[in-house]
Amino acid sequence: MVPHRQTGLSLRHPEDPALGRQRRAGAQAVSAPVVRGVPVDSGNVLHAQLPGADFVHACRATVPRGGRSALQAYKDMASTVPGWFDGLMAVRNGGMRLLGMKDLGSLRAVQDAADPVPGQRLGIFTVQWCTREAIVLEDDDRHLHVQLALQWRGGALEIATVVHTHNAFGRLYMLPVAPVHRVIVPHLLRRQVRGYGVPGDQ
Repeated sequence: MVPHRQTGLSLRHPEDPALGRQRRAGAQAVSAPVVRGVPVDSGNVLHAQLPGADFVHACRATVPRGGRSALQAYKDMASTVPGWFDGLMAVRNGGMRLLGMKDLGSLRAVQDAADPVPGQRLGIFTVQWCTREAIVLEDDDRHLHVQLALQWRGGALEIATVVHTHNAFGRLYMLPVAPVHRVIVPHLLRRQVRGYGVPGDQ
């Protein structure tokens, strides 16, 4: 009888594909920056604009400021815009021109602004006012008034949006835009925070 000899080799069973997917999803969940929906409270620069608003949205991510101004945060957000967002804006601009609404251009067109003044165009918005702590931008036409604010609040960056519609067309326009906005803005903030090298809330 020949005794069994160990060869030093170990047999590994193929990993269950479902288990592999769970592990990858778990790793992504750990590394994905945390962006939370928040109310537009009294500390937000757009709080005074809430009366009569037809749409309100805000989200926040915890991120070390690192000396960045609100303007720099807006530029950083614009620089992380994915290609599909530009395509979406191009479709929007083409369709809205036919309906009498302005072509907003591209969100990326903000990088050359060093010291913007009220009334200056920055990407798809116009500057209302700007400090190191916060920047408030707007787009106002005959159908609706959109205000967007990026604001540093302690160790967090907050993005808030308030919309007042002027007529039935503005309200109709917001029907598809509102749910898309609630998805896109947190997505852009998440990409921005990831660009800062921050995995999530600290």
